[in-house]
Amino acid sequence: MSAAAPAAQVQKGSSFPYLTHGHSGALDQLGRAFEEARPVAILVGERSTSASYLIDCFVDTTESDISVARITEPCSDADDGMRKVVQAVGLDPKDMSLADLESAFKAFLSEQSHNSLRTIICFEETQDEAWWVLDTVRRLIELQAKGDSGLMVILSGRPGLNEMLVKPSFDLIRALAGPRIVLGPLTLAETRDYISREVEAAEVADISEVFEFDAVTLIHEISSGVLDSIDALCCKCINLAEKQGSDPISMALVKKADKLLRQNRKTPPAAAKLEPKPVKGARLKAGRLVARMNGAVVQEQALNGGNILIGRDTLCDIPVASSIVSRHHALIVNSAAGVGLVDLGSKNGTFVDGRRIQRHLLKSGDLIAIGDCTIAYFAGGDRQR
Repeated sequence: MSAAAPAAQVQKGSSFPYLTHGHSGALDQLGRAFEEARPVAILVGERSTSASYLIDCFVDTTESDISVARITEPCSDADDGMRKVVQAVGLDPKDMSLADLESAFKAFLSEQSHNSLRTIICFEETQDEAWWVLDTVRRLIELQAKGDSGLMVILSGRPGLNEMLVKPSFDLIRALAGPRIVLGPLTLAETRDYISREVEAAEVADISEVFEFDAVTLIHEISSGVLDSIDALCCKCINLAEKQGSDPISMALVKKADKLLRQNRKTPPAAAKLEPKPVKGARLKAGRLVARMNGAVVQEQALNGGNILIGRDTLCDIPVASSIVSRHHALIVNSAAGVGLVDLGSKNGTFVDGRRIQRHLLKSGDLIAIGDCTIAYFAGGDRQR
């Protein structure tokens, strides 16, 4: 049997929902946050599809008389953000100022609370929003904290959301959210099961009719188990298989599909204008971090302009497997002022040279202590000591 016919059928079934064991755990965490009446929950995943589907599942489990507002598109300003919230709960925001919008929503929450009803607002892809969206969320949460209005806000986004929440003005959001809910990538077994379910949904007899065994393993390795990437790669493989009449999809075809996808991810020409111009006579060198456990080096991390997340969660840039380390414990922040260290509200604290800190501008040679892990910071050009 050629792969062309079943491949076309699989493509039609590509929206088939899938909830992994890890995602089921995240769904349970959302449910507990709702039952405990937490005013805010933070959901972070590598891609938007899994988080959006998880919110779908969560909303489906809530009672029918709960008002749910989902903000899925970027807001142009604070007024637009509040207008979307008011409109999503059934109110008419026409010609209202920001103060009027907030008053209208406050009145809505008061009515909900009077009738013992709850309200859920979901901001999705929050990492793409401007800082004022979180500021709006902070004000909404303050309403809940002061008046027990039955409001729950879900902030959903990719890892960039962690960096947005570092600002001191969002301390209230971090404090009331509790542990962040992290959607990790699929394991190899889950990737194989996911693709197999796609095949079953398309009514193809067996996954082996469409994909060679090793081809699925390669898809998992290339995608790193990220659901959106798995979908994109599978769809590209199927398109190529239909054109070439491949039977079934091989490792060679997966590599070709991956190469084509990479070619499509070209950097926009405008991005070149944003690159900093080199200063005459200056040479910029990246600093680095050297992490040790029990005196042995376990990781070296270069600082190439991005931020570095440290914590117990395996998705962190520097993961620390220790029960006394918070899931998202601290953040190394690169800025024009230099390299800074920010504690993310950890329970057991972050220390630099024996002193507990909340925010600290690092200098070369500083020794960071997080639980049982020590992390030495070296500025560009300095040697390890």
